[in-house]
Amino acid sequence: MHGDTEVAAAIREAGAAGIPLRIVGRGTWLNAGASVAAETTLSLRDDAGIRAYAPDDLTVTARAGTTLRELTETLARRDQWVALDPEGDPDGTLGATVATCSYGAAAALFGTPRDQVLGMTVVLGNGDIIRPGGKVVKNVAGFDLIRLMIGAWGTLGVITEITLRVRSRAMRGDSIAHMRRQMPASHGYREPVIVNAKISNALRQRFDPFGILNPGIMRDVE
Repeated sequence: MHGDTEVAAAIREAGAAGIPLRIVGRGTWLNAGASVAAETTLSLRDDAGIRAYAPDDLTVTARAGTTLRELTETLARRDQWVALDPEGDPDGTLGATVATCSYGAAAALFGTPRDQVLGMTVVLGNGDIIRPGGKVVKNVAGFDLIRLMIGAWGTLGVITEITLRVRSRAMRGDSIAHMRRQMPASHGYREPVIVNAKISNALRQRFDPFGILNPGIMRDVE
């Protein structure tokens, strides 16, 4: 799947036919959470690449299928990095990391992905394309759809592009090494958990009216 238009078309087609979709990046951690009640896959694996990088402005924009390895290697050439370090496979995608709000030891100093993402492009469950946030460090305040989408595990919309804060590698060094713990690669991301079923259901009805995006992956509370 390449580009927002193609993703939106696939979602509209699935919605019209009532076909549930499983949203997948590179598929490095598909056994997380409850089983997804969908046999059809919407893959963003090939929707990858860094679209914009402004080292002096400390921002980078990349497609969701971009691997963390590629992002790290690109920024390292300018002695910079993004404070996303989930335990597990470095070939996992940026989109999956943000969608699952996964993080590692760096979060103790720099915050979670909700503190690193400045803007994003999201395709909702009805095929609408929205672009909350922006591509600068300071944005106008408003209802924070970015934080809503981060950690929603793709149940409210498919994240296709992400703009992140960039930091100097000098801020990394050994400052987080003592906090890191060894974990199996399969435990790289956080488990999906709903803490308020009523609010979650209302949000899903609003952003995914056909109920086709990753149905069943969340562990609903009683």
